[in-house]
Amino acid sequence: MSSEECISINVNADCEDVARKLNEARNRYVIVIAGAMTVEYIGRASSYAPHGVRLFIAKPDGSLVIHEAQKVEPLNWQPPKSVIKYECRGGNIYAVSRRFQPVEEVIVEFSKLYFIWFCKLAVTNLVVIGRESDIVKVILANTDVIESKAKVMGVDVPTPYGKVDIVLKKDDGTLILVEVKNERAGIAAVMQLKRYVDYYRERGINVEGVLVAPSITDEAYAYIVREGMRFVDLKSIFSAVVQRERQVQGLDKYIR
Repeated sequence: MSSEECISINVNADCEDVARKLNEARNRYVIVIAGAMTVEYIGRASSYAPHGVRLFIAKPDGSLVIHEAQKVEPLNWQPPKSVIKYECRGGNIYAVSRRFQPVEEVIVEFSKLYFIWFCKLAVTNLVVIGRESDIVKVILANTDVIESKAKVMGVDVPTPYGKVDIVLKKDDGTLILVEVKNERAGIAAVMQLKRYVDYYRERGINVEGVLVAPSITDEAYAYIVREGMRFVDLKSIFSAVVQRERQVQGLDKYIR
């Protein structure tokens, strides 16, 4: 097989040869086929989709989806850990996907093939952020995205002006007050952070202020820079976290 991310297979090749290549690739590649097909399901119920052009996607984990021109939901599907095999019968390619608990079977007969691709697709541990508390958890688990070697001193630390989302401590003893927003930050967010910073400084404590948000208005950014505080956007945080995970996964290959 080629080392390219996606490989195109000759759909006009001998049927037995195409079936052999499909079986060789099924545990390593995502297989994408556009073709005219019938789809039969046998299991807890039964269904039959007559001849039509559809998109067939089979994944190395055993999952299978068959899509038509409308709707997000597939016409038919099989979950991970199903077993799929390809055969040549009467000059046509057949794909048979079997699930064992419960016993279910999807049988696809291709009467015409338009294209076949074998692709190495990404596997991503997606971090979905909805609430500010979710962002706080990510930062607490990856404090280096704010300050290298910073230690967590507190979460939701009370002040007369509200609670500081995260308090970190640098090696030199300086505290970092982190204010987290899950939407575009404006002047109000910067003023809130400044009140926390001023509160600590009035007590003789050396502190820095950091505002974390998906984005910031021009006015708020100018103000935060003028006050000597920092803005960190979520994109840079997530990029750093993903890069770190990739490095760990790369090391795992050598450790194993």
